Amino acid sequence: MTSASTSARPHSDTLAGLAFVFIWSTGYIAAPAALHGMGPYTLACLRFFGSALLIALALLIRGATRPATRTLMHAAVAGALLQAGFFGFTYAALRSGLPAAAAGLITGLMPLTTSLGGAFFLREKLRASAIVGLVVGLAGVLLVIAPALAQPASTLGYGLMLLALLSLSGGTLYQKRFVSGIDPLLSLLAQLLSAMLILAPAAWLVDGFRLHWSPIAIAGLSWAIVMNSCIGLLLMLSLLARGASGKVASLFYLVPPTTAVLAALILGVHFGLRDAAGFALAATGVWLGQRA
Repeated sequence: MTSASTSARPHSDTLAGLAFVFIWSTGYIAAPAALHGMGPYTLACLRFFGSALLIALALLIRGATRPATRTLMHAAVAGALLQAGFFGFTYAALRSGLPAAAAGLITGLMPLTTSLGGAFFLREKLRASAIVGLVVGLAGVLLVIAPALAQPASTLGYGLMLLALLSLSGGTLYQKRFVSGIDPLLSLLAQLLSAMLILAPAAWLVDGFRLHWSPIAIAGLSWAIVMNSCIGLLLMLSLLARGASGKVASLFYLVPPTTAVLAALILGVHFGLRDAAGFALAATGVWLGQRA
């Protein structure tokens, strides 16, 4: 590798990372729009099905070498966590009334939970600053959600979002540990099919696969399929294949402020001083953790 290509790679990774953050953050705006016309599990299954069709079409046009069955199985397990677990719990949380900005804030703690998981399961070194960052980040989350926790209806949403966070962190660690040397398109296709099979019973039993099409629901679903699943997740898998899980996870600390800005601009959401302080604490906590 030449010096020019070596120096260009960090720059391209940075641009890809920033693009990923923006695309991922838009998912918290697109999902509530799509939920106007369908249940959370129906939305997840339609998203996985539509994305799988596009990925399969791209593979047919481009062609790809089939990897070992064991690798595909590992990719399917990663999909159960990264796709079915994260999006299933996230959509259910948003449907229960959890604000989009709060969902983004909780997801923004993913670098810290991933760092802790890497220390326990992958034997990655965890320094004291990461532990301090975790405490500060959790303080920020609690500052934002404390008033709403007194309402029984909102507690469910935050609990579901916590499960989504754990699924995202676990899937990221699993993908980095067990899914390597595979075409990102094939890896994503295995993930999408696995997730669709897992959530299909919930879509049928809980949602009844009921659809109420409207322009806003179609727009939200289309954005989730093309941008969030196909482009956003391909960026994430490509970055994971090229770097450490901690580096990729650190991008998520940018999700809360980005989601907050998008929610304010598009949804007209208002955030007071308590919310601003909580967001600042969470961002500081994640930054401290990722310095490790």
